[in-house]
Amino acid sequence: MAVIKKLAAAIGLFAVAGTAVAKTVTTPQPRTPIKHLVVLILQDQSFDRYFGIYPKALNLAGENAFHAAKDTPQVDGFTKQILQHNPNLSNPYRMAPQEPTCDSGHGVYAEKRSYNHGRNNMFIWKDYDISSGINDDGCFPNSVMGYYDGNSVTALWNYAQHYAMADHLFASNYTTEAGGMVDLIAGTNKGVLPKLSPGVSFRDSLIQDNPPRYDDASKGRFKVSYTRKNIGDLLNHRHVTWGYFSGGFQPSGWTKPGKAELSGKSLNSQGSLITNYQPISEPFQYFAATANPHHLPPSSIAMLGHSDKAHHQYDLRYFWKALERDQLPSVSFLSPKTGQSGRVGVSSPKDEQAFIVKTINHLMTSPAWKSTAVMIVWSYNDGWYDHVTPPNKPKAMNGIGYGPRLPFLLVSPWAKHNYVSHRQLDQGSVLKFIEYNWGLGVLGQHTADKFAHSLRGMFDFAVKPDVTPLILSPNTGLVRKAAS
Repeated sequence: MAVIKKLAAAIGLFAVAGTAVAKTVTTPQPRTPIKHLVVLILQDQSFDRYFGIYPKALNLAGENAFHAAKDTPQVDGFTKQILQHNPNLSNPYRMAPQEPTCDSGHGVYAEKRSYNHGRNNMFIWKDYDISSGINDDGCFPNSVMGYYDGNSVTALWNYAQHYAMADHLFASNYTTEAGGMVDLIAGTNKGVLPKLSPGVSFRDSLIQDNPPRYDDASKGRFKVSYTRKNIGDLLNHRHVTWGYFSGGFQPSGWTKPGKAELSGKSLNSQGSLITNYQPISEPFQYFAATANPHHLPPSSIAMLGHSDKAHHQYDLRYFWKALERDQLPSVSFLSPKTGQSGRVGVSSPKDEQAFIVKTINHLMTSPAWKSTAVMIVWSYNDGWYDHVTPPNKPKAMNGIGYGPRLPFLLVSPWAKHNYVSHRQLDQGSVLKFIEYNWGLGVLGQHTADKFAHSLRGMFDFAVKPDVTPLILSPNTGLVRKAAS
C-alpha cells in the first residue's frame, strides 16, 4: 500500500478509501528570474513622436531639465536631413512641454498610404478646409509631424536612461486602436465575427473601432467578437495566475437584469471631464472564454489571478490590493482610465506620465520588485509621423504587413542598463516572452507571437540585479531617488 501511495503521488494522483482518483494541479515555474510580468498598455503614439530626438532635449527656461548620460547609445531617430529637408509638406517640429493634441483620425488604409511604398512622404494630407487650414478632425494637417523631447516625456526618457528600450518594435498589423489591443493579447485581429460587417475588412480584420460583443458598456449595433485563442487561454491551460486590470472597470451599479452600468468620469490635466472606461481598451471582452460582460468583482481578494466569476477581468484598484498583499498574479495587464491612457484628444503626455510613474514607483517599493519586469507598450500609433518604413511581414503570417513603429520600454532590476535594442521586434514579442517564460506554447500557426523575435536580449540574467528603486515625480518625471 505504501508503494502504491508513493507511485500515485509521483504521477499526481491520490486515492481516498477506494474512491475516485483526482489529478493534482501543477503550475510551471518561470524559466527566468521574472516571476511577475506587468504590461502597461498605452495608446496612440509613434516612436518618433516620443523618442525621435532622443537623447537631446532643448532645456528651455522653465522646463523640466533633462541631461543624458555621456554613454547613452543612439537610437534610430531624427537626422539633420529628416529635420530640415523632410519629404513631407512640413518638417518635424518640437511641441511645447505637455502640449496636448487632437486626434488625427488616421485609419488603417490611410496609415499605410502615409508611408507611400517607403517614400514616407504622405503623412500630411491636403484634404482640409483651405480657409481655416483645419481638417475634418479639427486638427492642423501638419500637427502629425509634432514630437516631444525629454522636457515633456521626462519620465520615459529617464526610464530609458536607467533601463532598456527598443527602437525597432513595430505594431503587428496596420490596424485601429481596438485592433491593436486585440493584437497585443491574441497575436492577430483576424477572424472577426460577424464577417463582412461594417468595420471589418474582407480579410476578417478590424479596420474600425467596433466595440466588444461581451461587454455591457459597448454601444452601437456593430459589436464584434472572436472565437480564436488569446494569451489568457494559454495561461489558464497551464494554471498560471493572470489578470487584466482596467481603469474605470468598476460599475456604478447594476440594473435588475444584472447589466452593468458604467458612468464614471474624471478630470484630465487640462480640466476636461473624460469617461473613465472605454470598451475597446479591454480586449479580453471580445472573447467569450475570457470576458466579464457584467463587470463582476472577484469572489475574494484571494482569488485575484485565479478563475472565478470575474474571468480574470478586474477594475484597476484590485491590482493595488494584490500588490499590498504581496500576491501579484504572474502576468498582469494594466490599462489606465481613458484620461491617463495617452489617447490623443482626451489625454496628454502629462496625464499618461502620472499613471506610468505612480504604478512603477509602487512596484519598485514592493517586495515583488526583485522578481518583476514592467513592459511599457502602446497599442497603436494613430497615424503620427515615423520615418522608419514598417518591414515586410513573413508570408506565413497571412497578413498585410507589420504596422508602424511604436515606443517600447523595459523597466526591471534585470533589464540592461541604459540600453537600446536595435533588433526587429513587434507587439508579438511581448506574447513570445510570456509564452517562453511560463512554457505556454503559441497561439497559432499564423500569429505574431510565433514569428516574433525575442526581446530576452534586453535582459541581463547573468549579473546580480540592481533592486534600488528609481523614484520619479509623477508630475514632472524628474528623478527623486536615483537607482545606483
